[in-house]
Amino acid sequence: MTRILVIRFGSLGDLCLLGWAAAERRDRTSPGAETVTLVTKPRFADLMRGVRGVDEVIAPQDLAAGDILRLAGILRGRNFDTILDAHNILRGHLLLAMMGRRPEKRLAKDTSARLWFMRTGRRSPALDRTMGDRFREVMLDPGETADPVPATMVPPLAAMVPPATMRRGILGLAPGAQWDAKRWPPAHFATLVRDFLTRNEAEIRIFLGPREEGWFSSSPLQDLTADSRVTLVHNRPLPEVAAALAACRLVVTNDSGLLHLAEAVGTPVLAFFGPTVREFGYFPRLPHSAVLERDLTCRPCSRNGKRPCHRGDLACLDDITPQAAGRRLQAMWSALEPTESP
Repeated sequence: MTRILVIRFGSLGDLCLLGWAAAERRDRTSPGAETVTLVTKPRFADLMRGVRGVDEVIAPQDLAAGDILRLAGILRGRNFDTILDAHNILRGHLLLAMMGRRPEKRLAKDTSARLWFMRTGRRSPALDRTMGDRFREVMLDPGETADPVPATMVPPLAAMVPPATMRRGILGLAPGAQWDAKRWPPAHFATLVRDFLTRNEAEIRIFLGPREEGWFSSSPLQDLTADSRVTLVHNRPLPEVAAALAACRLVVTNDSGLLHLAEAVGTPVLAFFGPTVREFGYFPRLPHSAVLERDLTCRPCSRNGKRPCHRGDLACLDDITPQAAGRRLQAMWSALEPTESP
């Protein structure tokens, strides 16, 4: 049996995309031929244990030098046959150096190609690959090539979804993002929900990530929670969040980790993209998912959305009106037949 070690500490969205590659590898591998051990951060461990193709998760309590040294000692004694660096950051390099090992493969980030595109508008062929493609390249055996991922592939976190879950009358909302510049305006979200509820018999689940209660409590979205049809999902373990996303027929989201978690359980998304673009590799992947964006010459203005809008008006997101989003949402909602989860 081949023993494989995969290193990827975070973040949520990247780990979900890595999950697709791990699941695809498992689907192509003879039963019992290999085991895959993933090293990641503790807050992602329980979620990643549910990924098809991940057999074991090791999560160091911290990533300080002393913790990495202890982890290296543990991993060195495991005598892994193959090591895959699916993160390619300094901590991972340090861990491997302490183990006295070189990875058989390392994630190609092509950061310089993204920065060049952002600054000049010139598109390198390297940007034809999505982040999902890059993780697939890491997970493939040397010399192996893979056919395009079939649209019917079972999502990597399907095993975490309760069998009785039905995607019927629940619309999910993920109005947050790590950076303010990646958030469609909360007032637009609130208008979208009110209009949607006047046209549909549905429930709304609002998903909040860590540390998002502050801006949410002072936003127009807070007022929606007075409606009995609207519930909040926050401060829950990631496996519970995944199951709650799986119960939604559709999730409306910003460019965030919850976008990729929703797709990893098989739920399509309607996503808003502003400062970031398709070329950065994080667009939705499910065939029924869709993106709303504006074609502005100032896009992309940031590699990850961290920079504040230099124009000061966040036109890339603010100018996507609730009415336009509502029309797209209604069409998707009507087209998506309720189905039992895989």
